[in-house]
Amino acid sequence: MEHLKQTLQKAKEAHEKEPMSRTAYSYDSWALGTIKGMVSFWADENDFRGNKMKGHQLVQWKKEVFDRIKDLDKIFKEVK
Repeated sequence: MEHLKQTLQKAKEAHEKEPMSRTAYSYDSWALGTIKGMVSFWADENDFRGNKMKGHQLVQWKKEVFDRIKDLDKIFKEVK
């Protein structure tokens, strides 16, 4: 998450210097790809063996994902 925060900060700085620059686009693209991968991983309800999670395991996973979403939201608010 820290690396994502740093990249979003660099993207913001690049947009402030030159809004349509290749550097700004590059940072945006990397951040979006990273977030897309995170969401895809978080949405998967299969465990590492490929078995569908059930019961307590699924509840724990959903709690962990929610905590990660809150962390991501905190980063977005810091970098705005």
